[in-house]
Amino acid sequence: MSKKPTLALLLALPLLLCCGNPARKTDAPVQEKRIPELLAAVPSDALGVLCFDRCADGLRLYDSTSVLHKLDLSEFRNARMALSLCYNGSLVPVLALDTRRAEADSAAVLNALLAQAASLKVSSHYFAPEEGRPGMVILSPSEAQITAVRRHVTQQTSILDAPGFRQALSAADGNDFVIFRNGGAERLAPKGWLQEFFPRRELTGFLRQLSDWTVLTPASDGFSVQPVQGPADAYFANILSLLPFSDSRLGEVLPPDTAFALAMPVANPQFREAFERWQDASVKLTRYHRTLDALKKESGKDPLKWEKEIDVRELALVHDGEGRTLVLVRPGKAVADRAPGENPWRGFIPTLFGSAFALADDSCEAAKDGWYIYGSPADVQAWLDAGRPETSARKWPGKGCRFIVYEPEKTLAWGKKGLHLTWNSNQ
Repeated sequence: MSKKPTLALLLALPLLLCCGNPARKTDAPVQEKRIPELLAAVPSDALGVLCFDRCADGLRLYDSTSVLHKLDLSEFRNARMALSLCYNGSLVPVLALDTRRAEADSAAVLNALLAQAASLKVSSHYFAPEEGRPGMVILSPSEAQITAVRRHVTQQTSILDAPGFRQALSAADGNDFVIFRNGGAERLAPKGWLQEFFPRRELTGFLRQLSDWTVLTPASDGFSVQPVQGPADAYFANILSLLPFSDSRLGEVLPPDTAFALAMPVANPQFREAFERWQDASVKLTRYHRTLDALKKESGKDPLKWEKEIDVRELALVHDGEGRTLVLVRPGKAVADRAPGENPWRGFIPTLFGSAFALADDSCEAAKDGWYIYGSPADVQAWLDAGRPETSARKWPGKGCRFIVYEPEKTLAWGKKGLHLTWNSNQ
């Protein structure tokens, strides 16, 4: 990958919206898989864990400002590692290293590391080898967290005892992986995370409902992503797995300065049935119907009839590089270009397709390039005036997908081969 990833970056896109492959459910049989011995040092309440066969590969994904990066771990660069993300008033890392792969005399190297940690005020502890577990050293800026890990190891409890974690582990494709607990989204998400696009409370709340765990496995150009959850319809990943794959054409109309885009092809009646099934399971169906009734009374049009009449084929949320936000709708039959005018269908889109597509101002409607454009009068006019190259170097994975989340440096797309986070090396 040409871009430098961090923990915040790894968390942001894979967990952003609508994650899922055909859903891996926690009541499914667990496949046989080697269990990394270092998971013994990961507490049962950890919010996430990064496991890698080589410390040099795994630690580079973690926050470069952490004191752990001040440690000289060159002698342990090939050691297996497990980095726990724990919460103790704040997010605290705990690094566990397998001491069998030290580059020189293991005792001398270990003593040097422990002395170095003490000089940096990094707490540490060494566990001698035991049956079924190698010798390992743990390091953390929190002495309290070191104590918690020692207690877990002594009591032989770990994250393997957390509900659903073994199923999440079985979903990891290889020995290198990152696993996040979705229930910890509020504590895992950095302050200000995506605040220019979505309200934090709504975003983290949605992530908690998405799945129980999210698993990332390194690939040549990024990561493959797999959610793991129970069978209930209240998990949005399960609902999305019911939808057919369709084509996205948003990439054809995006201006070159696009800062963020969320595209969702729509196939009905499957989408409407799945969306209402999720609303029902989430105990929101009554409120949903009341909102539809209120919008019908206010506009004189049933939003469900509007959806059918224009035959919605794709929905998109777009943020340009100037702070403008718009929602685009691609109908079944291309609409002729139309100058900006009053939007008679205010509130229809977020009610029908989710609050991710809500706008602070959706008072204006226009049409261009076969799409309906919604937003404030100024934002819609800016979209109409924006230049678009005849050909674009942007790679748009729009063939046969369920959704695409795009930023200039990275793209998250769920296609027929699964869910993938890709770094855009051509940008």
